[in-house]
Amino acid sequence: MTSKVSALLRAPGVVDPGRVDDAGTERRDPEVPERAKRRTFTAKYKLEILAEYDAAPEGAKGALLRREGLYSSHIVEWRKARDAGALAGLASPRGRPATTGGTASARDLSGRRRSRTATGRNRVL
Repeated sequence: MTSKVSALLRAPGVVDPGRVDDAGTERRDPEVPERAKRRTFTAKYKLEILAEYDAAPEGAKGALLRREGLYSSHIVEWRKARDAGALAGLASPRGRPATTGGTASARDLSGRRRSRTATGRNRVL
């Protein structure tokens, strides 16, 4: 939701009978961002906060949430993800796993590609 600031075009009390209230006199507030950006947290950060939250005494848990700008619902969701093993899975590198040689058909296919690029032809041998 964006807030708007009305621009004063006339002295107070002077009205234009043909103008609708605030029609065309509003401008966007420069201090309010156009679109809120959703925060993202890394798996490492989530695990650190969960460990710190679990180790904190009763009175310090709220202070931790306020200091980090978090809600208790974050802690609940992150615990569920941690217990399900999702946060551990996020620690592994992204992308395809490296192959160690593959099957015979994969090696055959790579040999075909090599011979195709070496000869400069686009036909399969």
